[in-house]
Amino acid sequence: MGAAHSAPTPEVDGVETLDQLPSARTATDEDYDFKSTHNKVTLIVNVASSCGLTTKNYEDFRALQDEFGEDLLILAFPCNQFLFQESRNTKSICAFAQKRGFKGTVFEKIKVNGTGTSHVFRWLKKQQNVKRVQWNFGKFLVDKSGRVRGYYTPHTRPMAFKDAIKSLLEEPASTEPRS
Repeated sequence: MGAAHSAPTPEVDGVETLDQLPSARTATDEDYDFKSTHNKVTLIVNVASSCGLTTKNYEDFRALQDEFGEDLLILAFPCNQFLFQESRNTKSICAFAQKRGFKGTVFEKIKVNGTGTSHVFRWLKKQQNVKRVQWNFGKFLVDKSGRVRGYYTPHTRPMAFKDAIKSLLEEPASTEPRS
């Protein structure tokens, strides 16, 4: 389960918005349809349970979710590429996140850099001209239209860009998802 999947990585050339991305596998072994992100502000982050940045980030995720509710989606992608700080299995990762009050969606373990990079992170990095995610908790902020509006480095706490999230939430919603 998780990183052991050997399915081919979907192509993202020509994908303009998040809601056009091919589905990704959640930690509950379901296909996540990115069309569900249409008209939602979305925060996408690579997470790890054993990182020095973990506690503060999960505190901020919980605070943002409490403040913005269902208007803000947080999609957490566990990654074990940085000093093996996410060595847990999928079930343990989900339990860890839930224990910290995380209400977003947890995905299967992925790679964010190098050979085998998740199609989601290949697309996100391309949109922001990010060559590589430097560490755990690299964060991409996506507007209601599915356009990546910011990349926040691992040491930037989510509450530091709360005003940017609020501004995106105040923007008008687009009419329908792109196909």
